[in-house]
Amino acid sequence: MKALIISDIHANIYALEAVWEAESDSDIIYCAGDLVDYGPFPAEVIAWVRKHRAVCVQGNHDRNVAAAYRDAEKLRSIPDEELKWAHDNARKLNDDEVAFLESLPVSVSFLADGIGYSLQHMYIRYDTIASLPQFDEFWQRHTDGEVRDAACRRLIFGHTHRRCVHYLADRDLWLNPGSVSYRRKDDPSKEAHYMTITDGRIEMKSVEYDRSPLLRAVQSIRLTESEKETGLDFFQ
Repeated sequence: MKALIISDIHANIYALEAVWEAESDSDIIYCAGDLVDYGPFPAEVIAWVRKHRAVCVQGNHDRNVAAAYRDAEKLRSIPDEELKWAHDNARKLNDDEVAFLESLPVSVSFLADGIGYSLQHMYIRYDTIASLPQFDEFWQRHTDGEVRDAACRRLIFGHTHRRCVHYLADRDLWLNPGSVSYRRKDDPSKEAHYMTITDGRIEMKSVEYDRSPLLRAVQSIRLTESEKETGLDFFQ
């Protein structure tokens, strides 16, 4: 079986479609959260993950955009000089799309090729699991049944936008596919980052894509200057 592992799409439909063009033979898609915010195409990304039946968990930015949408009075009246990405995204969504974000689970566990997995957006803020006791405690809280008893155990996190395969033991590790959308400031790469797991074999991958439609969209959006500059920096 081939699984596509993605995270932190951040309303970037162009990067997402580029990843799928490269990996369309995948049997299933798992997404570690943050479908929206900090990008101009939230509705398109939500439609894509629903169409492809991606197994998604909820990220902190998914909650932020949903919360902004639910504060309808503020969303209608907020002045341009205070507009942030969450407000822009919330204004582009409807009740059904926001309900979808709100319905996403915090964590999902599953078996694939005899390996147990637990999928969640983040551990504790930007902390990582650094010891087997931490791993064991997290595993016991977030898995059950056959997954909990699996001989090989793998945690999948997103949030940090940094690809990683971290071994705590030969059969106990946590993974991060990186961000489909954008890098941290110390990483100049503009490619879309992701992972595939084929018959248990992990591969870290990336793909180039045309960012010019994103730049045009960001330039046309009303945002605070700092928010717009952030978006331009992401996609230039």
